[in-house]
Amino acid sequence: MKRSKGLVAFVALLAGPALAHQGEARFTVSVVVPVQVTLEAVEQPSALMITAEDVARGYKDVSARYRVRYNDRNGYLLRLAPRAGLTREVRVRGLETEVLLGDADVEIHRPATGRRSDLALDFRVMLDPVVRPGTYALPVHVAAAPL
Repeated sequence: MKRSKGLVAFVALLAGPALAHQGEARFTVSVVVPVQVTLEAVEQPSALMITAEDVARGYKDVSARYRVRYNDRNGYLLRLAPRAGLTREVRVRGLETEVLLGDADVEIHRPATGRRSDLALDFRVMLDPVVRPGTYALPVHVAAAPL
């Protein structure tokens, strides 16, 4: 009896792979990654100090640096929005061409250059003639958005 149980187990081991059903399955996996864009002010004045000399000259120069991280191979939109009350216009340098901000927002397509873009922008704030010396908010709001 012991011997027959061992023989049955041995035959089952030999026949098992030959009797097993072999098949193939295929499936597709897809992932949707939402587009993300973040802008970080690396160096930007928290306030703009306007002196009597700035008022007499008619403008104030300000520099700022930003870091933009994004995951879209098409790039992102850089948004520049003027804040009312302090300026007649703002000239923005540091992009491919100088941008002139009046009363309206400006959106600039920035092509992809990797996953990160570092921006060094110079703003020439052309002061409104009625501005008095004092402390003001930066007259340009800088943001980044997906395309």
